[in-house]
Amino acid sequence: MRVFFDASVIIAALLSKTGGSSLLFKYITVQKIIGITSQTVIEEIQEEDKFTKIKKTKKQIEQFVAESGLVVRKPITTDEIDPYTGMVDMEDAHLVAGANLTRCKYLVTLDKKHLLRPDIQKKFLPLKILSPKELLQEITSSA
Repeated sequence: MRVFFDASVIIAALLSKTGGSSLLFKYITVQKIIGITSQTVIEEIQEEDKFTKIKKTKKQIEQFVAESGLVVRKPITTDEIDPYTGMVDMEDAHLVAGANLTRCKYLVTLDKKHLLRPDIQKKFLPLKILSPKELLQEITSSA
């Protein structure tokens, strides 16, 4: 099961060892899922306003990602994002592009405003855009 991780889920896992996002990282560790993200997502987490808010240094973020078992793809290019222009908020187009480029069946996010909306979810089928809770339900129902 290939899962593309949004910055929001990685940040949530960094901040809480007990939430659904954190549990997904445990599933990566035991190889129940293959967790994938991109350097673009990592750079988003390391933007100054974000990492000061989450009170983690760039080094702590890098260490968390390195130890998590997440596979990090090279940055998503403008050309790779272009096919999604106008289909989703421009700030999030790299996520759909990244999930499709890495052949992920799932994109996991906490972004209710732009991604976890039925109209957006339908646009990108067969890619399933889910919250951590919904993905955990998928994992446990397929076990």
